[in-house]
Amino acid sequence: MDYDDGDRIKALTELQCWELVESEDLARLAVSVHDRPDIFPVTYVSHGGKLYVRTAQGSKLLELAINNQVAVEIDNVQEHSATSVVLHGRARRLESEAEIRAAEELPLRTRRQIASPVYIEITPSDVNGRWFDFSPAEAD
Repeated sequence: MDYDDGDRIKALTELQCWELVESEDLARLAVSVHDRPDIFPVTYVSHGGKLYVRTAQGSKLLELAINNQVAVEIDNVQEHSATSVVLHGRARRLESEAEIRAAEELPLRTRRQIASPVYIEITPSDVNGRWFDFSPAEAD
C-alpha cells in the first residue's frame, strides 16, 4: 500500500512490522469494556508469532472472557520519524500449568509487581504498520 504524501508515510512489510514488535515491550491493548472500547498500557513479549502479556485481575481480563477480539498498537518514536504497528487478533487467558510455566520462562519484563499474575496469549490474525517521516519538509 502506497500513500500519496510525498513518501513521508510508508506502509511496512509484515517482516518490518514483526521486527518492530520484537524490538519493543510496551504496547496498548484495545478491548471492549461494557460495550465500550477501552485501551490499556501493557508490557508484552513476542514469541512464536504471538504476544504474551502478564497482567492482574481487572476489567480487561473480564471483558476478554466475553469478547476475545483485541487490537494491539506498538510504536517507536524517534526525533524525526516514527513507526507504528497495529495487530488484530484473539486473546485468551492461559489456564494450564504447562502453558503458565512456559509463559513464565519467557523474557517478559514488567514495570510493576503483580501478586497473582494472569497470562494472556494474543494470536494475531492481521498485522499492519506504517513509517512516518517527521523531518522538516525541504523548501522548493
